[in-house]
Amino acid sequence: CGYDQKYSGHTSPPSTTGVLGLGNGKTSILSQLHSLGLIRNVVGHCLSGRGGGFLFFGDDLIPSSGIVWTPMLPSSSE
Repeated sequence: CGYDQKYSGHTSPPSTTGVLGLGNGKTSILSQLHSLGLIRNVVGHCLSGRGGGFLFFGDDLIPSSGIVWTPMLPSSSE
């Protein structure tokens, strides 16, 4: 959980410190970038059978084949 994180080191915290919101809500990084007109509301996580993979936002770098899409449904609790 990223709530109320504290860093007690004497140097700057690592660049990977923090939380990235990937939920359906209006405060997620995807919703915020989409509302600013920077990306389409798309996130992808590609995994490799040999380990590794990548995470992308928006649809600028999507290859024309080899990707299977699963749409996210809007939350009914909002």
